Amino acid sequence: MNFIGMDIHKQFTVAVVKNEMGKEIENEKFENSKEGFRKFLSVYKPEETKIVMESTSVWEPIYDMIEEMKYPIKLANPVKTRAIAEARIKTDKVDASTLADLLRANLVSESYIPSKDVRMLRDIIRARKSLVQGKVKIKNKIQSILTKTGLKLPYKTLCKSSMAWIVEEIETKHFNMKSITVSYINMLEHYNFEINKINEKLSEIALKDNRVQLLKTIPGIGNTIALTIIAEIGDINRFESSKKLTSYAGLVPGIRQSGSTLKFGRLIKQSSKDLKTCFIEASWVLVRTKEANRFKWFYGNLSKKKGKQKAICAVARKLCCISYAMLKKNQEFMLL
Repeated sequence: MNFIGMDIHKQFTVAVVKNEMGKEIENEKFENSKEGFRKFLSVYKPEETKIVMESTSVWEPIYDMIEEMKYPIKLANPVKTRAIAEARIKTDKVDASTLADLLRANLVSESYIPSKDVRMLRDIIRARKSLVQGKVKIKNKIQSILTKTGLKLPYKTLCKSSMAWIVEEIETKHFNMKSITVSYINMLEHYNFEINKINEKLSEIALKDNRVQLLKTIPGIGNTIALTIIAEIGDINRFESSKKLTSYAGLVPGIRQSGSTLKFGRLIKQSSKDLKTCFIEASWVLVRTKEANRFKWFYGNLSKKKGKQKAICAVARKLCCISYAMLKKNQEFMLL
């Protein structure tokens, strides 16, 4: 059996091949192209080969490429792999050679590999997030111009009417600012157009997904939040319990132990930030919902003792557990 560890970089890959005894057979560097991988792997039969690579920013196309070639491949979790390497192989350098050794010893801690549909959904949602962030920056630029020129917007939001008013006022009273103001407004309209296009696509996806419809029965959860939750979770069955999901969402505090004393600290950082944000945003709506008495009481009682931020995180943790049960049992949300 051949064990291949691959150290993936943006433009190239370093691959180390070892046999069952740990002897290095080949150490090769080649470009990240279909031809590069085909040429390297051509001398190794799929049934006599195992491959491992780390989960990096460029893993997806390479993983799919190798999988299409029918080679068995594992995607290593970088954090856990480094810890295992330090403990078992006595090295903190996780390179292609180390990965090959871990694979040979069956010590690879694998990362979850979402389906192609889930990965596509994640890409769409992240594109939307990027556009929304860009839109916020442009709105701040326009607001800065209003502040500098002393203009007070007679509208609550930056809608078409308000933008037309801004251009007219700038042209009349601050002509030297017209060019840059019009540029910002055009950019804002472009962001709105692109965000609306993505929203339409997300609505189409949401209609076809029963899990989204279930999550939308929770007050505060619409298409975007529901789809983000689905995209970040992937297959709910990969989580053995609601505790595993809350940990993945970063909604459980880190624990430090000293002797017989346990100390609970801040929420863990190695988690899905987007999933955490979704549950916290939904929780703010939930605690303000008139019918959600138990959540309002829980939040109000805890916020007096721990503060608003810790209290809303506790509500988000509850909501995460409830969402887990809903998705596992295919049940709608109940306020009670």
